[in-house]
Amino acid sequence: MLEKIRLATPEEVEEIRAESNLTPMCRVLKLGEMTAVWRVANEIDPLIPNGAATTKLWRFMWGIENILKGSGCTEYFYQIPAEDAVYQRAVEEHFGAERLSKQPDYRYRVNL
Repeated sequence: MLEKIRLATPEEVEEIRAESNLTPMCRVLKLGEMTAVWRVANEIDPLIPNGAATTKLWRFMWGIENILKGSGCTEYFYQIPAEDAVYQRAVEEHFGAERLSKQPDYRYRVNL
């Protein structure tokens, strides 16, 4: 008989917590020795400023964050070009963003 995919036990979740960026929107799945993190992610991507002034961009982001908070979101994700150090520093210092990837990586989409 085939094994079934199941939710991880609290102990199994703790085993991977340090390396998994777990949030309240995650579920940890198990199949035998394999583990996967299923993340239901709120994402702002792309954000296209079209040359808007920086202050207007920050107000826009402030408004988006309030909409997300009001709808019960606990976090959101977005991408910044790896070569744009100014933008990276701005979101880290002004929005308290935490960089999750330690190197440039490719982003994929799988259509089901």
